[in-house]
Amino acid sequence: MWFKLSFVASMAAAVLAAPTLYLVGDSTMALSSSTALQGWGEKIPQYLQDIAVVNRAIGGRSARSYWREGRWTTVQASLKSGDFVIIEFGHNDGGSPRTSDRASVGGEGSETETVTLADGTVETVYTWPTYVGWMIDGAKSKGATVIISSQTPNNPYENSATIINSPTRFVTYAKNIATKKGVPYVDHFAVSISLYTKLGKGVTESYFPNDHTHTNDAGANQVSWAFLSGLKCPSAASALKQYVNSAGQGAGARC
Repeated sequence: MWFKLSFVASMAAAVLAAPTLYLVGDSTMALSSSTALQGWGEKIPQYLQDIAVVNRAIGGRSARSYWREGRWTTVQASLKSGDFVIIEFGHNDGGSPRTSDRASVGGEGSETETVTLADGTVETVYTWPTYVGWMIDGAKSKGATVIISSQTPNNPYENSATIINSPTRFVTYAKNIATKKGVPYVDHFAVSISLYTKLGKGVTESYFPNDHTHTNDAGANQVSWAFLSGLKCPSAASALKQYVNSAGQGAGARC
């Protein structure tokens, strides 16, 4: 009886100690109810083992709006030591804070701008790296590992016979804040461009049936595969390496 109780207790402790991977981002990562439009975050679990995946990405969000709405606070409250968080923003973060409730102040410093939202709320807006830096600090305070991922590219063959490789400023911001904070970094933009170059125009464009930003189910799988390739690059610092299963091991490094 003692052995049985001890075994049950040890198994329960193992379950409680199992890490969780949280995904934080926008619609390009988020769950969609339609296979015609799917975020890559819904495809990554099939390539992982011994780790739970919780997709907290929400369509239409930027680093600023995700923070303002308290969504990051909810994620941080759920974190425990040993967990992982992938943070990826950029598609909705451009523009002026005066005309968009999603845009951050330009630059990478401590600049701020005070704006009044449509509902009359007065908000102090910060730079993109400030919001993401706060998220990194919050996750670290809980003992979690943050992986900063640059935004995915839009359809790089749109209106072009050859691939267009034009990273946005948020790709640079992502790399720089990861370096500054000393956390793993995946250049999801670059590894996706590398994969799309290999696949060619016809195949790549079949992944964007709705618009130039959102992939379908097949495209989401390719984008998650690209992320796995990015995990094998030095900047990712071997993050999640022990949790990639045999299927995911097939993703070659694209650095």
